[in-house]
Amino acid sequence: MPTDPSESIRYSQFFYEEEPIGVTFIKAFPATSVGGFELGAIEEGREERLPIWIARVLEAEGFVKISGEESQALKSTDLYKLCWKEERNEGLSKLPSHFYPRLRRLLATLNEAIKNNPTHTLLSEHRQSFMKAQDLVNCRLQKILQLARERNPLRPSLDMLEPEELALFNSIREAIDEWRKKIVSPE
Repeated sequence: MPTDPSESIRYSQFFYEEEPIGVTFIKAFPATSVGGFELGAIEEGREERLPIWIARVLEAEGFVKISGEESQALKSTDLYKLCWKEERNEGLSKLPSHFYPRLRRLLATLNEAIKNNPTHTLLSEHRQSFMKAQDLVNCRLQKILQLARERNPLRPSLDMLEPEELALFNSIREAIDEWRKKIVSPE
């Protein structure tokens, strides 16, 4: 994982998109290449594990249904619960795996739904989800800053950081340590 916080976001998104998920083919699929990924002919009803980005393309084309827990995208209600828990917990809470890519996916899905059918309900859900996402990020950022100030942060606290947050933590920590050294330097 890169040390630059912005670059770590891109890496995290890439690794998330490459994560294999279960799919069931709901109609026969001819042998083809999808983005350099070779797929042989697959009959209807067959189950496979494919990278998320391929599964989404095939789902949009009507070839597969994403199955199992992998089909459970982050929902607005999940986000509200996570934010509530984070705001009431003194330390960092454990987030679901690939939380930030899933959060971006939730917001993008809501944006797309609004473009297709701009209802009051969707607009409200998007606005509330965006505000809860901001609240959650700000709450975690405050805790990350506190953690970065500590001389010897506890390992369990660091284990609660998502990869994107860990890169930010390390960057802040490095800047703080450098500043501490320079501020007391006689020169």
